Amino acid sequence: MDTQNVQEEAAESDVVTFLRRGGISILEALSVKLPDVFASEILPKLDMTDTLSLAQVNKAYNAAVWSADGVRSMEAKIKPHLVETGGAWTPQPLFWAAKFGNLPAVGACLESGVDVDKVLAEDNSTALHFAAELGQVSVMKALIEAGADVNKTTSGNQTALTFAAMLGQASCVVELIKAGADVKIGVCTPLVGAIVSGHEGIVGMLILAGAVVDKVAPSGGGWMGFAKIHKHENIAKLLEQFGR
Repeated sequence: MDTQNVQEEAAESDVVTFLRRGGISILEALSVKLPDVFASEILPKLDMTDTLSLAQVNKAYNAAVWSADGVRSMEAKIKPHLVETGGAWTPQPLFWAAKFGNLPAVGACLESGVDVDKVLAEDNSTALHFAAELGQVSVMKALIEAGADVNKTTSGNQTALTFAAMLGQASCVVELIKAGADVKIGVCTPLVGAIVSGHEGIVGMLILAGAVVDKVAPSGGGWMGFAKIHKHENIAKLLEQFGR
């Protein structure tokens, strides 16, 4: 008898003992003592709603749902879930994990072999773009540590830093700059995005990080004038001080 069979028999014996004592449920017994069986036989049979609900019950279920094996079955569940709810978003689990800030799910996706720079066909955006846009700092850092390209652009020629700057996600801006994000990429550069949105602190950070301050926008209008019109007085002063 090989080692695996011995381990499985020992686990099964423990499960029976716990069940007879009423200490744990059958599902919990499987998730704790026979995780491979739980992942291959139980999780695939649950729909998206039941899977996510199960993950909230306790740590054992959560770990099983967001394990690499659990995530492999997730995409097949997302597709019918989108049909049922009338949603039209991507069925790719990594993007869902990034959007909702689910760090264990991100780790499981990457562990299961998902490309960290996988793009959406619609606009060439990556999970890093979503994390930066929505202020999911922990997820963003995990993606960067996994090798995400911080300068990858969408089909609209925008980087994750542009999204973060435009939407006022200051912590994301800091992490992206630390990771080497280029502050000058894009037709709408991160600096332009921050100016338009009136994020004074981010404008300052980008200038200190080397962003080029052009007083005249590509369209011919002055960014400093734009800032004044929209009552971004402090931003206008920064542009006047550092502009060329």
